[in-house]
Amino acid sequence: MRDQEKITKLLEQLVTRSFKFNQNHNLFQRKTKEEIYKKDVLECLEINEHIIKDDKILDIGSGGGFPGLVIGITNPNNKIDLVESNQKKCYFLKQIQHDLGLKNVAILNKRIEKNNMFGEYDLITARAFASIEKITSLTKTNINQNTRYVLFKGTKIKIEEELLALNTNKFKYEIINQGNQKKERHFVKISLNE
Repeated sequence: MRDQEKITKLLEQLVTRSFKFNQNHNLFQRKTKEEIYKKDVLECLEINEHIIKDDKILDIGSGGGFPGLVIGITNPNNKIDLVESNQKKCYFLKQIQHDLGLKNVAILNKRIEKNNMFGEYDLITARAFASIEKITSLTKTNINQNTRYVLFKGTKIKIEEELLALNTNKFKYEIINQGNQKKERHFVKISLNE
């Protein structure tokens, strides 16, 4: 991890730049910096306890950079690839990556569904991207026996419904409550059954 003061500054810059860019380009629904910090940054910081030093990380459907950029800021020893198909969003992600000096972050303007030749990863993340079954299907060429998924989702009931479509003989999972949100928010941690 970076030193806490530097992390705080970089996260503040991320929020400020996200807010400014969003005013002109409408990347996401947040209307204030405080809203971006509370609903995006704080939520994404919770993933850090599931990251192992030197994990190679894939964030798919990176959108406005959450959780990918937050992971990149708080975990400089981890290489993270952010995959996003929308050019406008990729432009934004590349600007942030460059301006904040995130050398461990790569932005890939590609569709995960096509030509997925990204290699294997230790951790795969997504937030508001697709169903659990679709994510595991799209990334089947990116996993090894130790790969873990941390997928940001909504209600526990919604996650349980999505898990019904997943081959639970192949995967094991844990649903984790995100305590910092007023709305019911959870993420699901998934790994291969051994």
